[in-house]
Amino acid sequence: MLTNAPDEDGVTGEMRHQLRSAMTLHGLGQVDAALAIAEKIVQKWPAYGQALSYLGQTLVTRKRRFADGLTILERAVEAAPADPYILYTLGWCEEFVANALDRPKGAHQPVERRAADYYARAKTHMLAALALEPEDKLRGDVEDILDVIAKATGEPWDLGEYERAAPRPR
Repeated sequence: MLTNAPDEDGVTGEMRHQLRSAMTLHGLGQVDAALAIAEKIVQKWPAYGQALSYLGQTLVTRKRRFADGLTILERAVEAAPADPYILYTLGWCEEFVANALDRPKGAHQPVERRAADYYARAKTHMLAALALEPEDKLRGDVEDILDVIAKATGEPWDLGEYERAAPRPR
């Protein structure tokens, strides 16, 4: 039985269940159906950060609707500013867009900024995620993207200010 009592983040069992349904469809390759459910979720619960994050990320990475997806991801961060996963997702998608602008491989929705601007924004969001002291796996993922951004821009991200996550087995 689903509980409608919200947790400390204001998320109910019904909200989680509906988002899981969308993600299950996504995993089955039914991305359009998953997006339709996610869009209904954020219409019903416009401050549900995790649903906004899923919707924005999917629009950026699967549909190449860069402007729409980034706008929704910014809403996700507004809804859950202390969630390092959402900050990571926004930063990762900004890096994704920057890379696509640097190395065009296909059609995408136009964006207003240049690749360098998206790399800078991605770095800012990744550093904000690190400042929230995420668990080791996410921390390692954040550092990996920061390394990618540093390689693309020629600007180091770590000047000895951060203790790096332990290496992960690959």
